[in-house]
Amino acid sequence: MSLRPQQMRSWIAGLVGAALSFGLLHCSVTPLGATDSGIAKARVASPPGADAFDRECASCHGKRGEGLTIAPAVMGAGSLAEYPRNDASSSDPAFATSAPVQGDSAHVPGQAKRDPFHTAQDVYDYVSSRMPLPKSAAGTLKPEEYWAIVNYLLVANGVAIPAGGVTEANAKSVALR
Repeated sequence: MSLRPQQMRSWIAGLVGAALSFGLLHCSVTPLGATDSGIAKARVASPPGADAFDRECASCHGKRGEGLTIAPAVMGAGSLAEYPRNDASSSDPAFATSAPVQGDSAHVPGQAKRDPFHTAQDVYDYVSSRMPLPKSAAGTLKPEEYWAIVNYLLVANGVAIPAGGVTEANAKSVALR
């Protein structure tokens, strides 16, 4: 059977369309970052944290906390790890960059770039002293804004938090794992 060029293009286009339709119907893609249900729970548990995260954090870490450019993931699988994977790239290799992390020129290769996150207090201590960037803006939010963001992050990550949320009084007792 011999097909003319126009028929061949139509046949190939049909095959490609069928393959794409099959792929879209039969493949599921898990979005990076927090799950929809995690974000919904976090927005209910800490509306001020959701607002502060959207305003202060999402431009670098993504709306879902998935990590963008050189900012690491802060919500979803692998986020808030005891030690970061590689905080010179996001959890999406497409965003990988070899650019140096701002304010990190004194970092010794092979050494952890931060203390481990074991408790909510560890997360608070880090974000309240080093975020938001640039370095000149670090620590400029009010303590209650930092606590609200920590609550939002923890709930979105599925961490059980005490009734009334994580506070300075109970943060050391709230384990991340």
